[in-house]
Amino acid sequence: MNFFTAGFVLACLQLDLGWGIGYVIKLAGGLFMLGGIAEMNAVDDGAAKYKPLVLLMIPACAGSAAAMFALAGEKNDLTKVLGIVCGAVTTFLACLFFRKLFALLKEKPFIAGNAPETERLAVRYERMLAFTAVALIADGVNRFTGGTEAADATGLIAFFTKLIVLAFLISCTLSVNKLRVSYNSVHAPE
Repeated sequence: MNFFTAGFVLACLQLDLGWGIGYVIKLAGGLFMLGGIAEMNAVDDGAAKYKPLVLLMIPACAGSAAAMFALAGEKNDLTKVLGIVCGAVTTFLACLFFRKLFALLKEKPFIAGNAPETERLAVRYERMLAFTAVALIADGVNRFTGGTEAADATGLIAFFTKLIVLAFLISCTLSVNKLRVSYNSVHAPE
């Protein structure tokens, strides 16, 4: 769970959709997620079935980062659409992976060794996903409504939902860390 903890923070962190560095951070999160799968396979191979999601996410993040860096400074509809698509795809893949991982941990409580914390994490994570979706939609709409009242409203919604997502990310990270500590105590190397 050590790698999953780092991967969770990096993969779920939401930065501006047009920043290439955000995709590089998600890419690093994907690499940590692969490490987490390998680490967890020593206890249970259930997480291995989600490896294709990570293997899809890694090139999506790398391609998104390359596209954003290549188009840096461009402010046209293509870069707006590309930022929205790249952000939605990479976020969806990361969130889907962790949603499935947390469902696996609930289904097999012996993996993490802390069923109550797993349950609390799953609930908080679902809420974080809902706010993440609102933030992505508001950010996307904001990109195409520049200079209007709608832009002001969606910009405000995007701003506040990103703050809420950040608060949930911190809360969920603390829970993931508790699961990491529990996992390490239950499955300590001999």
